[in-house]
Amino acid sequence: MQNNLNLTHIQIKKYIDALKDFMRQEKLEGFYISSFDKYISEYNPLEDCHRYYFTGFTGSMAEVLVLPEAKVKLYVDGRYWEQADNEVDLNEVEVVKCETHPAQELVDTLSRLKLKNIAVESERTPLSFAQKLEAQWNISYIPTTKLQSLIPFKGYSSQKPVEFLAPEFRGPDTQEKLNRIISDDSEGFFTAALDSVAWITNCRGYHLPNQSSFMGRALLTKNKVYVLVDEGINVSQEAQAQSGLAFIWIKEGQLLKVLQEIQAKEKLTFVKYDKTQINSADFNDLKKTFGESSLINHTGGLTTYHCIKEASEVAEIERSFEKANKAIYNTINYVKEMVGEGKKITELDIYHQTSKEYKKMGAKSQSFNTIAGVGSNSSIIHFSSPSDERVVKNSDFILLDSGGYFDGGFATDTTRTFLADDSIAADKKFIKMYTLVLKGLITLQNSTFPEGVPGSVIDGFTRYALYQEGFDYKHGTGHGVGIHVHEPGVRISTVSQVPMKEGQLVSLEPGCYEPGYGGVRLENIALVIKNEEKPGFLKFKNLVWIGFEEELIDESLLNYQERQWLEQYEAECEKRGNSFR
Repeated sequence: MQNNLNLTHIQIKKYIDALKDFMRQEKLEGFYISSFDKYISEYNPLEDCHRYYFTGFTGSMAEVLVLPEAKVKLYVDGRYWEQADNEVDLNEVEVVKCETHPAQELVDTLSRLKLKNIAVESERTPLSFAQKLEAQWNISYIPTTKLQSLIPFKGYSSQKPVEFLAPEFRGPDTQEKLNRIISDDSEGFFTAALDSVAWITNCRGYHLPNQSSFMGRALLTKNKVYVLVDEGINVSQEAQAQSGLAFIWIKEGQLLKVLQEIQAKEKLTFVKYDKTQINSADFNDLKKTFGESSLINHTGGLTTYHCIKEASEVAEIERSFEKANKAIYNTINYVKEMVGEGKKITELDIYHQTSKEYKKMGAKSQSFNTIAGVGSNSSIIHFSSPSDERVVKNSDFILLDSGGYFDGGFATDTTRTFLADDSIAADKKFIKMYTLVLKGLITLQNSTFPEGVPGSVIDGFTRYALYQEGFDYKHGTGHGVGIHVHEPGVRISTVSQVPMKEGQLVSLEPGCYEPGYGGVRLENIALVIKNEEKPGFLKFKNLVWIGFEEELIDESLLNYQERQWLEQYEAECEKRGNSFR
């Protein structure tokens, strides 16, 4: 996350104390604070991320439980164990390092402590989680306005306009999409997922950092999408003129009124939604408008449709990756040249140079906050604090994870780990780590698997070589990529039950990390396609062509097939001008 707020531990303690005083007055035994905004967005700017005000943790995702007479509990998954320890005041915040999902471990804590009265922030708690809590505890829904009276949340707004995409940069028209989703005039579909709203409207806004979408919710009907945006949001005339779109500007607290006005015209019999993609306050307004019996939970929401890429989308995505590949290659070359010439370059310089290279290639924005970890910082899986005091040495290894948005507003995402100076003999331990990760990537890249097999099966292919040497990594192997860099609808991890399907776009990113020493991650993005030679089976089509670091590869650890694939891959990278050979 980008941090334009920089709260001190003293300020954070003041906010913690204020919330605890409120809890004592209201006889609340626990207060759940999420990382989300009202759209349940993953990449919520820190100014608008209420979790940050009570912990100081800057990672993209975590869960928080405030107890009136104990430390604040911050629940983080394996990506953030090291980062959380480094960022929070451990006198005020306990970092709970989760082996399973952080939300589940928070629930386990509530059960273990035998609490009864729990509060949640109604506009920022996913409906699915609120319902889970309601099943076991007395839940008080606290509106954001109430918390705002206690804590001076800065909030976030954008003046960028909502723009309509030309056909060459996106998929089918809105009406074509509606024809696939809505069966007749009696049906509606409500979503607050920003990537879904951007997809169904064919609009982009770049309102939030690292997201090409715009701030808005949508109610879909058979022939029209009602686009519900906050008062003050700028919408281009072209977007407003689209026949299938009806933009409605909503004042704070007026969603219910607007929904009732739409229902008076549309007379919908039932409305679908996804309980993981809307907040509990919005659901309450839906109930009051349509009646609870008319609301149908549709698992996956609109992601069910847009996680399967159309041919026109794939073409634009491939063009985007060609540009992103060059930006990353140029950044790595820049670092090597600077170090090789004996010029000073810092970790922060690498971070900024990456952005410059993306802009040179036409990027409108980064798709996430670039990770540029030098030396031991490469072990921090989602390292977010590049320093101008960390000067790159010739012997350093560097982890660079970056992505961008180009004309179509589809995210790219790629990771390479490399040597600052490949003329310097690398540490043997790091060579082994790098080669094992590369083996995992090659195995995954070349895998073939039955259509519909869960992502957990694919994950096992990738970790095998690491397991054999006693290594592992505390993050998933692959996530969906789309309008947002993390798109639901496909996931490769040890626990994923999401089926693999043709048309999914997914990251392939094994890793290996040792805190205080360093880490390796190698990430390609691939499209899931049919394996024409094996009916009923699928395989991956690679979109990333950036060479690997030869000096970090121990070929004695590679088998014949792996060496053959690597040779072919490097030849293609060389053909495209992206090889370091």
